[in-house]
Order: sequence, then C-alpha cells, then structure tokens
Amino acid sequence: MEKQTTFRIGISMAGAISAGAYTAGVMDYLLEALENWQKAKELDLPGTPKHDIVIEVLGGSSAGGMTAIVTAATVQKNFPHIDQHNFTSETSKENPLYDAWINMTEGHNNDMMSQMLDPQDIIDSPLLNPKKEVRSVFNSLFIAEIACRTLGSIVKDPKINRPYIAGDLELLTTLTNLRGFHYQLEFITAAGKREDRMTMHKDLLHFQLNPSGVYQGDGKIPFHFETADGLNKNLLADAAIATGAFPAGLAPRMVIRDSKYINDNPLLKITHGKDCIVDPLTDYHAVCVDGGVINNEPYDLTEIILTNRRKEKIRESDANESATHLHLAQNASTFDTTILMIDPFPNYDDHPVSNYFDLQALKITSFQLFSAMRGQLAVKIDLLAKAYDEDDLTRFMIAPIRTKNAVTQKYGIACGSVGGFGGFFSKKFRTHDYMLGRRNCQRFIQQYLCVPVAAGNPIIQYGYGALTRDETAFLSAKNLQSLPLIPDIRLNQENTSIVRPPPEEEFPYPSIGLKYLTELEKKVQARFGIVLDNLSNSYNPGKEMETENPVVQQLRKKTWLSRNILDRMEGYASGGFILIGKSAVKKLAARKFIDRVITEMDERGLLKQ
Repeated sequence: MEKQTTFRIGISMAGAISAGAYTAGVMDYLLEALENWQKAKELDLPGTPKHDIVIEVLGGSSAGGMTAIVTAATVQKNFPHIDQHNFTSETSKENPLYDAWINMTEGHNNDMMSQMLDPQDIIDSPLLNPKKEVRSVFNSLFIAEIACRTLGSIVKDPKINRPYIAGDLELLTTLTNLRGFHYQLEFITAAGKREDRMTMHKDLLHFQLNPSGVYQGDGKIPFHFETADGLNKNLLADAAIATGAFPAGLAPRMVIRDSKYINDNPLLKITHGKDCIVDPLTDYHAVCVDGGVINNEPYDLTEIILTNRRKEKIRESDANESATHLHLAQNASTFDTTILMIDPFPNYDDHPVSNYFDLQALKITSFQLFSAMRGQLAVKIDLLAKAYDEDDLTRFMIAPIRTKNAVTQKYGIACGSVGGFGGFFSKKFRTHDYMLGRRNCQRFIQQYLCVPVAAGNPIIQYGYGALTRDETAFLSAKNLQSLPLIPDIRLNQENTSIVRPPPEEEFPYPSIGLKYLTELEKKVQARFGIVLDNLSNSYNPGKEMETENPVVQQLRKKTWLSRNILDRMEGYASGGFILIGKSAVKKLAARKFIDRVITEMDERGLLKQ
C-alpha cells in the first residue's frame, strides 16, 4: 500500500458582497504560511514537518467566487503579503488580493460609493449601454475594471514553484442562469408519450489549470497564464463579474461559452438519456447574476470535485479497482482530504424561532414565501445525512471573530452593514476586514485546523514522526493534544532555523463620519432620479415583434377627438404629475436609504458622530 504523505484540500469561499475583503485576508495569510513551510522543507531545516498539503480545488460563490479566481491568478507570480505594517505603502498594489478587494478603483477624490452612485453606466456609456437601460441600482462598471486589471496583468513566472497548489488546480464559480437549462421527463399518457418540461437555473463555470491548453472532453474549461493573453482569461473575468452580480444591486453579466463546456460536464448534465443539454453547434449565451442566489456556500460542489479526482486517481493506478461507490474518509484516524470553508456571514446564529405565530395576511406571507424559497435553495440534502458525525474532519470553517482587549465583540466584520454593501462606503472598513481575515486565519490554522495526536493519522505520523518532543511541542496546538495540518512557521533572517510568526494583533475597529453619509444623500437622490427616468428603457426584440390582439384593438379603438385632443391634454397633465411624483419619490427614497445606512452603522459601532 502506498504511504500516505499528503493532505488534499478544497477551499470553498462563500458569498459576501464587499466582505470579500475578509476572505481575501484569510487567503493572503494562508498562502504566506504555506510558502514559508515550503521554504523550510526545501532547506531541510530542523523541526520542520515533512508531510505535504495540496490545494486541489478553489470554489466560490459571489464575492467568494471572485476571490477564488483572483487567488488562482495571484499564485502564478511572486507577490508581497500585506499586513498591518505595510498596508499603507505602494507595496499594497503588488498583491492582487489586497489590490482587488481593498484598493479597488478608489482614488483620493473618488471613493467607491461616489463611483457607484455615478450615472455613467446609464447615460454615458454609448457602447456598453446604447439604450440607456437601467441594469442595476448601483453603477457596477468598476467590477469589470478590477477583473480586467487583475487578470490581464498577470503572466506566470516560470521561476515560481508552488507544490502546495495542484498543477491541475480546479476552479469553479456558481452562477444563477436567467436563461436556464431545459430538461424533459417523459410520461406515457392516453395521447401517447408526452414530456414534462422543467428548467434548471443553477449553473457554474468549471475551470481547470491546464498549461497545454488541450481540452480533455470533461466539461472543465482549460485556463492558464503562460502568456500575456493567457487562455480563457476573458471567460475567467466574465465568471468573476457574473458570480458577483448581486441581484438588482449590481449589473448582470452576459456569459458566452462553448456549448461543450456544458454538455460534457457531469455537474451540469444531470440526465443520462439526453446527449446534449444545449445546442452543440452554437455557443451558449446566457445573462447571469449572483451565484449566491441559488448556492451561496458551494462546499457541496467542492466535495464532489475532490471525490471525483480521487476516483480518477484510483482508475489510473488500478484499472481493476472500482471507484464507483468511493466516499472520502471522515474520521481523524484515516482522513486525508478536507474542505476549508471561508464564510464572512455564517448562518450558525440563525436559530429557529421559539414562538411561531400562524400569520396569514398577504403582506406577511408574501415575504415569508420569498424567505422560504431562498432557504429551500440553500438546503443540501445529500450532506445532511452526515451532519451530526462528531468525528468528521472533512469540513472546517473560518468565520469572523473580532476581539477588543481579548473580549469577543458582537459584530465581527465592518463590511457587514447595509446587507453586505457596507464596505463600499469606506476603504477603512475593507482594510479592517482584510486584517481580521489574516488574524482569524492565523489562529485557526494554529489551533483548530488540527488532528488529535491520539488518532494516529498516518500523514500526521509521517510529517511529525522525525521531530523531537520539544520540536513537536513547539508546533502543537495549545492543548498539546493536536498537531496542525499546516504548521505556521517562518524562517529567521539567516534562513537557518524556523521561528513562530508574530501574532496578528487586533486591528482598530473603523468608523465613518456622519457628515460624509449625510452629504451622500444628494448623490443618492441624483442616482435614484436617473434610475427612475430611465427605468422603462429596454431593448427587447422579442417584445417588439408581438402584435396586439385584434379583439382588444377593436375594443380600445379611439375616436379622432380622443386621439388628438383629449389624450394630449391628459398627457400634459399626467406628465406634470409624474414629474412632481418622481421628484418626491427620489427624495423620499434617498432619505430612507441614508437613514438606514446611518442606523446600521450606528448599531454596529461604526458611526463617528
């Protein structure tokens, strides 16, 4: 039997909107720890565990999907890690994770919220939006700018070797596909065979790092950064923009892909009797929005991919061994594969209500129905069966925990206000959450991403087996009963020994000025006014081809007097009322919006009065 020396990891990143800054900070620290451990192994420094970690899957939804894509690009080159000592320097622009999530497109006199309230996307984009359609409440052109800047600037450095990143890394982002995939279920009826049709809107873009660029016929979209143009960089950018397109708030994205990436992918092809889901002869076009609408925490997909990769390895090594019913080992003694979830907004505080009232009024049940639909979409039935296995080490989660003077605070991240849009109001919020992500990651890999020594896991025994008792104690968790999967070490200045990294200290909780928020009200009002003025604009060739029913035409036929005199008088009068109404509506909406922002900032201790 082959000796087990490697832990396989899939990282799943949940949706977070602006709190993607937290996820980026977690990834920055995690990569820093892996890099230093790898250097220590290569130098064969005393006290260095010799087992391996390989990240095989990066998956995510919404902001998590964006961060997964940025991470896949970032590891192609050398980059500085950003911490509390250098985040104000120009160095921050050289780290794609920090640059994309904290710097964004912000300038000294052009903050993010001012950009998002700018009407350019509606009234000043003749190439992108010739019909002046309202595609989102906020201007989201900055997202495409960040995606293109980040991915377009990266070319793989041939000197870089990161064994802890799989050479055939798989990358996925979830999508909500507004066009959908059509399926049929056949029934025998009195009129013969008939098909019951259904449409699935759960979608994903599934990539695989592939320096050769040769498609393997498995639905995985090959990508690489071997050249400036790379391979499928544009589709990576589309995936990042589409998965983060928060419904109504941020603009949807048209995604165009070769139909084979749908028809060949078993994660999408859920029926076996049909050769093709979509037309194989044409590219598939679909308008897509935030993947978090349907699957905001895609650890299920991450687990499926990890399992499929293991099955493929078994088939390659032993053609006679069946991998059909393979399940990943779960207990501490035998597991070698795990999923690390990064979730800025975990649901573990959402307890069932103790007092249930039988409310039936439409104004209440209509909102409850929407909530019920969202909740049902989030349920992962196939994973609930093992949810209560206490010895299951295939799932770990890093979530925000903020302390002040060593006391845990009620609110962890600053970007969580205004439904997750809070980070767009202040760069200080995003910076805080990035540093909190680093701090939480440090503590997590040192104390919780661990395996009990008593379990006798063969990979842990191999990795730590040659270390002395003192060397093992130096790296163990505080309880001295567990050893970390990823030893968090650094090298001394001479690169002759390993040392513990300094602790990531508490970062000051940020605040925002009340004056800034009240001054935003005029910009909000102007934005809402332009949204209202252009809300009816759209390009819909299908609608333009429709003709009015002749019976309705005859019924509504008007006299010459009605058409030329009365209708015009009515139009002038109604136009005046509409102008007055729009003015009142935009003022009221702007005031209500700013009031909500102020209220939430104040509740979270973010308001500087």
